[in-house]
Amino acid sequence: MPQQARSARPLAGLVLALVLLLGGCRVQFGERSATTPGVPVSTATPAAVPTAPRSPAGTPVPAGTETVIEAPPPAPAPPASGEQRLTLAGSQDGPLTLDPALVRDADSAFLVRQIFRGLVRLDANVQAVPDLAERIRISGDGLVYTFELRDRASFHDGRLLTADDVKYSLERATDPALVGGDGRRLPAWTYLRDILGAEERMAGQRPDLPGVEAVDTLTVRIRLVRPAPDFLAKLSSPPAFIVDRWDVAGGEDWWRTPNGSGPFVLERWEEQRLLVLRAYRSYAPGAPVLQEVDIRLGADALEPMNQYERGQIDLVSVPLWALDRVQAPNSPLRQELRVQPLFAGSFILLNPNLPPLDDPAVRQALIQGFEREKIALVSLNGVVQPAKGLVPDGMLGRDWPATLPPYDPAAARAALQSRLSGQPLLLYTAGSGVPVTLKEVYERDLGIQVEVLLMEWPDYLQDLTDRRLPIFVLSWVADYPDPASFLTALFHSASPDNYLGYRNPEVDRLLDSAAQERDEHARAQLYAEAQQRILDDFVVIPLYWDVSYLLVKPHVRGIELTPLGILGLERVWIAR
Repeated sequence: MPQQARSARPLAGLVLALVLLLGGCRVQFGERSATTPGVPVSTATPAAVPTAPRSPAGTPVPAGTETVIEAPPPAPAPPASGEQRLTLAGSQDGPLTLDPALVRDADSAFLVRQIFRGLVRLDANVQAVPDLAERIRISGDGLVYTFELRDRASFHDGRLLTADDVKYSLERATDPALVGGDGRRLPAWTYLRDILGAEERMAGQRPDLPGVEAVDTLTVRIRLVRPAPDFLAKLSSPPAFIVDRWDVAGGEDWWRTPNGSGPFVLERWEEQRLLVLRAYRSYAPGAPVLQEVDIRLGADALEPMNQYERGQIDLVSVPLWALDRVQAPNSPLRQELRVQPLFAGSFILLNPNLPPLDDPAVRQALIQGFEREKIALVSLNGVVQPAKGLVPDGMLGRDWPATLPPYDPAAARAALQSRLSGQPLLLYTAGSGVPVTLKEVYERDLGIQVEVLLMEWPDYLQDLTDRRLPIFVLSWVADYPDPASFLTALFHSASPDNYLGYRNPEVDRLLDSAAQERDEHARAQLYAEAQQRILDDFVVIPLYWDVSYLLVKPHVRGIELTPLGILGLERVWIAR
């Protein structure tokens, strides 16, 4: 999912001045931190569901030919004390939307994850476990998923949540009318396309979603068109979150005062000033320990590092300029620092459909003329990890090396002299400092002109979606721990997040084969081959993988910082 890039703060993982986000659907903003980023109710006939032994804490248990995953047991109550209020610094603009079906940026997705939830979530080990579901049954062929809902799961107004609500929410998320009829622009195209009939529905070829069935009040059955080993992880994303149909019927801005399904209620939203979340005490998987989360917006969100040191906020992603001071042996902040490599990074993308980048030799020269490693090791002082390819090491438990054109500025200069007409290359950004460095290097070493264009975040995100940008910096955070969250999302020709309009049938074939390959080793091989083929088309310059440097006040406990950032706040508590 794209994230707004901060010139001194990479991952706006929270809508906060943190880099904790989501787990999430994506782009980044602002300074770069030292982070290293009315549908009718179903009347389906109830059917009997076979029983199976319960499993410990979310682990699969074979039951004949099916797999059963049980919800983790409730966490023991922590020894919380004092006022249970967490204060964070958010973005100046606030969320772009809180509609789970439409959220596309990491900042907004973090908030959506607190207010809404779905059948599954990612735990502290970024493994999919039941959330509003109590139990998941997976057929032996991997095509049928049966979810048994928690009998006390409810919306924030107290109305019990049913299988029909799940069915409605998935149907709504795949409705092309939400985006003016072009279903490929829906986030669900990335996350829910495995469901039987979903692709046809989003393409406007059918009015229903036959792969989702409300078996009875508390049982939902989802049929897939093909096996998808990452389906449960994708089902933890916002498009699969459960919304209240009656709430949605209240108008297009219903999400400003939503009747959510998650651990926190949106109690108050003061534009450009403050967003307040209140604990939902009837949240079925377990009520939050925190009573309230206050997120500062607008001018009140400025200078978050200074706010942290003054004791005004409880968490902060350390800006690059402050990292040496924070890590100094005698720094009082050193003990409050947490470091976590992230499944998030930054890339320069080269649009092969726009001149002069439609010439592969121009794209290759731009890659050869830029010493990528220096961005991570010199410009960013080694606080991030140089990217060797398009997938961060650690995904699927392995490294992801790849081959790129070697650094050769002389060859690059010669190739560009005969191919560029003298017009400047246009390089777009929403805040990252990388384009300025790139401009200096290209003009000095390659003798070409480069113009850096800084855009407002909403305009930048719209132009990304419309595929209008020739060269741009993209900061991306994985939504789930799988190579598809980078390779398929950004480079499959059918992906709405393919901001290049890149198309390679062989890459599509490899990614499609990997998506349904159930043998993990074979799956990884397919992704590795797809990665190399994408790089061989010279459409992307991998820069670095983010590392999160997060300061947490000693009285804040229970923070789970994962490779996807901070996913949820329901187990956070205060001890004063």
